[in-house]
Amino acid sequence: MKERIQKIYQDALVYLKSLNWIVLLGIAAFSIALAIINNIRVDDAKSVDWIGTQDVLEKPADIL
Repeated sequence: MKERIQKIYQDALVYLKSLNWIVLLGIAAFSIALAIINNIRVDDAKSVDWIGTQDVLEKPADIL
């Protein structure tokens, strides 16, 4: 049983080493950039509230 667990562990390590990590990280960064751009592009009602953001107060009518 212990040998089988070690074999699975070794196979998992070989698989992880075979991945092209630069491409995977590039895809992740591109996806994050597209999500940010899309959130900026859409209407405020459909926009996602980011973590740590503050509510924007409306300007009084007399200032405009």
